[in-house]
Amino acid sequence: MVQTQFKTRVKIIRSDNGPEFTSGPMKQFYGEQGIMHETSCIDTPQQNGRVERKHRHVPNIARALRFEAHLPLEFWGECILAAAHLINRMPTQVLNGKTPISFI
Repeated sequence: MVQTQFKTRVKIIRSDNGPEFTSGPMKQFYGEQGIMHETSCIDTPQQNGRVERKHRHVPNIARALRFEAHLPLEFWGECILAAAHLINRMPTQVLNGKTPISFI
C-alpha cells in the first residue's frame, strides 16, 4: 500500500515484541523486502510514544463526541468511527496544514 499510494518503499518497521511482528513468516517477509525490523524493550510502552498517544487520542475524541451528543454507551463504536473520520479530515501541522486523507 505504501508503494502504490506514496511511491516509496518501507525501510524500517518499529514495533513492540508482539508475535504478529516477530514470527518466522514476518521475519522472512522483512528479509525478502529489505526491511529492517526494530523492536522496543519488553513492557515499555513509553518507547512507542507516538503510537500510544494516537491510541489515546482517538478514544478521547470519541468520548467527547459521545458526551456532547448525550449518546448512550451502545453508540461507542460509532463514536470511534466518527472520531477516526474527523481526525483524518482535519488539517495538521505535521503535514504542513494538509489533511491525512489528502494523501490517499
